[in-house]
Amino acid sequence: MRDLKAKSSVLTMTQPAGWWRDAFPLGNGCLGAMPYGRLYDERVLLNQERLWYAGIRPELPELSGLLQECRQLIDAGKSLEANELYTGALQTQGRPGQCARYHPAADLRLRATCESRFRDYSRELDLSRGRSQTLWTCEGAPQQRDCFVSRADDCVVLRQVGSEVAARDWRLNLEMHEFADALTTEGDRMEPPIDFEASAGGAWMIARARYTDPVYAGAEYGLVAKVSVQGPNARIHADDGGSLVVSGAERFTVVTKVFVYEDAAPAVERLKAEIDALPADFDDLLERHIALHQPRFEACRVDLTGDPEAGATSNERLLLDAYSGDMPLELLQKMTDYGRYLLIASSSRDSVPSNLQGIWNGDYAPPWDCFFMINENLLMNYWQALSGGLDEEVLGVFNFFASNLDDYRENAKRLYGCRGIFIPALSSPETGLLAHAGSWIANWISGAGCLCQLFYDYYLFTGDEAFLRARLLPFMREVALFYEDYFTFDASGQVVISPSTSPENWPKEACGIESPTAIHPRLTVNATMDVAIAKELLGNLLRHAQELSVYAEHWEHWECMHAGLPAYSVNEDGAIREWLDPRFSDNYEHRHLSHIYPVFPGFEVDAESHPNLFPAFKVAVEKRATVGLKDQTGWSFAHMANIHARMGEGEAAMECLETMAQTCVGKNLFTYHNDYRGSGITINWRFGRSAPFQIDANMGLTAAVYEMLVQSVPGLIRLLPALPERLGRGSAHGLRTRAGVTVDLEWQLQPFILKARFLSSTNQTIQVHLPTARLAPQGLETLELELKAGQTLEQTWNPENAKAFIHS
Repeated sequence: MRDLKAKSSVLTMTQPAGWWRDAFPLGNGCLGAMPYGRLYDERVLLNQERLWYAGIRPELPELSGLLQECRQLIDAGKSLEANELYTGALQTQGRPGQCARYHPAADLRLRATCESRFRDYSRELDLSRGRSQTLWTCEGAPQQRDCFVSRADDCVVLRQVGSEVAARDWRLNLEMHEFADALTTEGDRMEPPIDFEASAGGAWMIARARYTDPVYAGAEYGLVAKVSVQGPNARIHADDGGSLVVSGAERFTVVTKVFVYEDAAPAVERLKAEIDALPADFDDLLERHIALHQPRFEACRVDLTGDPEAGATSNERLLLDAYSGDMPLELLQKMTDYGRYLLIASSSRDSVPSNLQGIWNGDYAPPWDCFFMINENLLMNYWQALSGGLDEEVLGVFNFFASNLDDYRENAKRLYGCRGIFIPALSSPETGLLAHAGSWIANWISGAGCLCQLFYDYYLFTGDEAFLRARLLPFMREVALFYEDYFTFDASGQVVISPSTSPENWPKEACGIESPTAIHPRLTVNATMDVAIAKELLGNLLRHAQELSVYAEHWEHWECMHAGLPAYSVNEDGAIREWLDPRFSDNYEHRHLSHIYPVFPGFEVDAESHPNLFPAFKVAVEKRATVGLKDQTGWSFAHMANIHARMGEGEAAMECLETMAQTCVGKNLFTYHNDYRGSGITINWRFGRSAPFQIDANMGLTAAVYEMLVQSVPGLIRLLPALPERLGRGSAHGLRTRAGVTVDLEWQLQPFILKARFLSSTNQTIQVHLPTARLAPQGLETLELELKAGQTLEQTWNPENAKAFIHS
């Protein structure tokens, strides 16, 4: 496999950022920075994952008596009344909650007077090293600005080098992120409830911020930055405007740390001491950071171009080619690496989950407040994680949700009178209680079960039996307890889930009543997604509970629920039904694909296990891409790409990614919720002056590429299950599987050669499925391998070789 460190993992741009969304993102999991790459008026947007405001922790009223009433309204055909029942009660009883808003910490600003033209401008983001650079020449002399967010020392480090440093007086200061740069839905300017004060003295810049809104009043956060200068004539002093002025330096370095929700006075002194204790040399700080960041990034890599020279093309050129309709493989390569980088930079074992924008945000009223949306977006961020060996990031998600179990139990008890847990579809860090009373959000019961799919995958990929026994099974039991009290049975013994909803979508007709255009009744009976998640969770829980002889008092009830879940059904047009109750007809003009859950991200249905049912799921996806194309989004194209890959349809998966790249990818390769240029392919939502930036499609693309290359379940690995023709040559290193085996691949299609290396964590026998019949002769597509723990088995497949596989 070729060395990918040099070019393919570097993003290059030929102009600075016009606003924060075009800057390059840096992060260490909880602290983020975005340097704009401007020469003499540089901004570095700073974020910290815990900085939210305006959240209100609700006081939930006792509403369990509404459940039966809601069911009766649905059965009576009064879907609109049922739809508003819980919403109205939550808005008028108790104390309504509100999800908090994620907001910027501050800007680090560097200013100097430009007295001559520049040449040879570029800015780069080195994904492998987690470092940005801005490069230019002035009067023939090279200039350079570097920035990174240290994974080792939890600080933002910036260095300016070159003759321009000594030739200019540079003014440095910390300030509120500028309002003109922020996107809002409430006008051109929004004053956040924050008093921000900045000062400078000696080598230090200090910023103190105090919240003024009623909920957070008095809470403080702030920043501490130290400027170090080098050179015999270097000087540094504070001016009257709260800035530090650097003069005559050959280079200078700025180290910045952030404190959150602490009293400012002791926090400032603590951070000063921490900065003083760090190495003084920039290269030493960078080396400490790279030593932690680079191994995580390089642990799993793919090469999709097969070209050792690929990687030097600028973002601007790649995006122009993609907009013309042909996505360059170099762009796909970079975006695959980028999605991996963004998850590493925005999530860790000790962080809150990566939000709708990762950890990067320059808005005071960001789209959807940047909250955690678990019916789609948060989980898409993490689809790639375990295949790419980022298990600590997934453990961080589990730790966050497990820390809120008491709130989730209160949700279940007060809303529905149920034991167990109810996890809201959307939330923010300050509470696990239901803080948003949207018309379907209070009634989507599958949030906890949906998360368990990710957490159970963590167990399969890592083989962590202690996690399974001590942490995961108790969590899953809480979900099953909720099901025990919430599910009912009809006269035939079949489970009835009511109210039930397919997230954000609505039936075309609800109990015979045409849905008004403004209000869509979303509460139904037996949504396919609810059934699929319950079937998956109960099956996994029962199997392991019986293996470990725990929770025996629940086995019989869980078995009855599992056996009583309704079978999937098919519409007259051949598509799988989104709602299994025939009173609710499908609406294909929508972006969500929740009812495809049994195929992806679940594993219940595939062509081999359900040959008669599997085609119906394919038809349903095709309906979304044709009838509902105008209703799609960047993330829905990423979702469809993953589904097509799971179905073995590499060409269709590639088409989805190309459509996304053509319409929903910004200058710095951030993905947008929908087409920000109004080309008509997606929905046309705007927040203020732009379509919303949303990071899930970035990470969903990476997951889709991994799905094209390797798929797995315990005991079975599929190699190149959905490889499109355009990926005619390439390699992959370090792809993990649910079989407890790490896989390396090298392939070419003309003529077809496949080399595979397997490294198992245990002694085991596995099955390996080779590519489909178009790549390998019929009858030679499956083999059985005996693997020894810790030993690599390498094999080569060449159809022209009579021995087929060659062992080494």
